Amino acid sequence: MHKLLIIIILACFLSSCGLNTTRNILPIPEADVSLLPRSKGLATTKNGISVIVVPLQSVKELDGFGVMIINETSNWISIKREDCVMIQGGDARYPLNNKQVSNRMGSSYKSSMPDELKVDIFEWRRNINTLNTRDLKIVDENLKISIMAGTKETIFLYFKTIDSTSPIQLILSNIFNEATKQRTRFSFKFTVEKK
Repeated sequence: MHKLLIIIILACFLSSCGLNTTRNILPIPEADVSLLPRSKGLATTKNGISVIVVPLQSVKELDGFGVMIINETSNWISIKREDCVMIQGGDARYPLNNKQVSNRMGSSYKSSMPDELKVDIFEWRRNINTLNTRDLKIVDENLKISIMAGTKETIFLYFKTIDSTSPIQLILSNIFNEATKQRTRFSFKFTVEKK
C-alpha cells in the first residue's frame, strides 16, 4: 500500500513539474509578419527572401519548428543551423544536431510540415507552392545549406524544452546572399500555453 502511495505521489510531482505537460506554441503576428491561421505559422519577406516558420505541434518531446526558406533572388543563398537561436525567458538555446534529435525522437521519426500549410501558403502567396524543392541540399564542410535561386527548402529546428510559458523568439540571424554578401535576419515571436 505504501509503495502504491509513493508511486502516485511521484507521478503527481512529475506532472506538476511539467515533465508530462505538453505545450501549445502559438504565433504572434507583427506589422511585417503575416499569420498563417490553419498551420499556426508566421511568414514574411525581406530582401527577396521569404521565410515561413511553423511550430510543430505534433512534437511533444522537443520544441520543434519547420522553417521554409524561399529564394526569390537571382543568386544562391545559404544558412547554417548554428546561426539559428531560440530565446525564451532570457535563455538562448541552439538547435539540436541530427544525432541528438534521433536519440530523443527515435530513429524512425521523420520530420514533416503540417498538411494545413499548403492552404495557408496558397492564401498568402500562392506561387510559392509551385516552386521547386531539391531533394538533395548542398551542404559543405561548414554545414552550410545552400538554396538555389527560384527554389525553396525546408529545414527543421528542434530545441530542448524548458518548463516555462515565457514567450519564444525564434531568430534566423544570418541568411547569406552568396553573390552580394548581404546578410538578412528574420525574427518570429510565439506565446506558449500549457495544455
